[in-house]
Amino acid sequence: MRKKSLFILVISLLTYGIASAQEKNILNPNDTIPGQGIDINVSPKTHFTLGGALWMRSAFQDWQQDNNANQRGFYFDQFRLSVTGEHGLQGESKLKFSAQARWWSYQFALHHMWFGVEIDDHNEIRYGITQSPFGAMPSISSSFWYSLNYYLGLEADHDAGLHYIFDKNGFNFQAAYYRNEEYNDPTATNRWAPDLITSGDQQNFERNQFNLRMAYTFKQDSDNSTQFGLSGEFGQIKNQLVDENGDRWAAALHYVGYYDNWNFYAQGTRYEYNVSNPIGVDESTVLMGFFSDQRLVAAKATTLVGGVRRFWDIDWWLFDKLNAYVEYSTVLKDESSFRDSKLFNPGAVLQAGPFYLWFDFMAAQNAWWFNDSQANSGLGAGSINPDDWEFRYNFSIQWYF
Repeated sequence: MRKKSLFILVISLLTYGIASAQEKNILNPNDTIPGQGIDINVSPKTHFTLGGALWMRSAFQDWQQDNNANQRGFYFDQFRLSVTGEHGLQGESKLKFSAQARWWSYQFALHHMWFGVEIDDHNEIRYGITQSPFGAMPSISSSFWYSLNYYLGLEADHDAGLHYIFDKNGFNFQAAYYRNEEYNDPTATNRWAPDLITSGDQQNFERNQFNLRMAYTFKQDSDNSTQFGLSGEFGQIKNQLVDENGDRWAAALHYVGYYDNWNFYAQGTRYEYNVSNPIGVDESTVLMGFFSDQRLVAAKATTLVGGVRRFWDIDWWLFDKLNAYVEYSTVLKDESSFRDSKLFNPGAVLQAGPFYLWFDFMAAQNAWWFNDSQANSGLGAGSINPDDWEFRYNFSIQWYF
């Protein structure tokens, strides 16, 4: 038994059980992901839940590029292992941890990994790589592709530091301090969500980030709940070529409502990156990287996100549930010569037990991975054809175990 317990503990350090933002995008808040969670009771006080997922995907773009993303055939998307665990008795303080590792054909990324203390039913402290408390959580989005906030590091972002959570009677307060981004390596682009990275003459990286988030949910335990929230984020920007520090900040107001089988949501966000670059390096953009890619994005902008979703319980062939959504997001950039970014995304998800079929149909202007490039960045000055609407679809088959 001791060897078995040690083996589980070692796996847990590398792997998560609670659903991350992208899985939560599929579900009604009262649902759980079928199949995700193999329970293991090591002792009366120690409990683990293991899980994972396998995704296959097909994608098509309406512009011509000679790469795998432009093929209509299926390809491997990702494989993941996950675990959550706790040590303690119900109603008492507990030690907790959660971690998730993901593999793609071209990269490995650690989604999150933290250890924590649940002091009581309302107070918890986490240390490690956690989701930055900002905006609607875990995501202000229903779609597979997320809103444009995600590509600016303002949605479902994760960083390394200390995170406090208070939750009681509909009021949720979160505060966090992050010493650095998740890897403490600003050259690494194999990450889950965008952060400032260093490359070429762009030598800015993140340090000493503070987050505060307050939200209140009216009728929290009913089928008709309404949440309003306010978030703030502030941090340093270090540049490896100059002594003076820059700074960055973001603020957001969000609304999320669930009314019977309907879900409405909206968020407004303002962000600024005030960098201190060497003479001759443009300060109207900053370099961000993730998914083994990088782009220049506008240093100052206002973003808007809004959407509506509908849930159905169905009994059709093998399928149990269906949800469909329409979502829109935009980035309004301060720099007058830059072209604003837009993303319109209708989609639907069919569920058959632990299997999901996810359809996304997207139209965008000046968005990451919509006919843009590192030289012609959609979220920066604009994509290759900044006035054109670019189209793509994603079809994903997902199995959770």
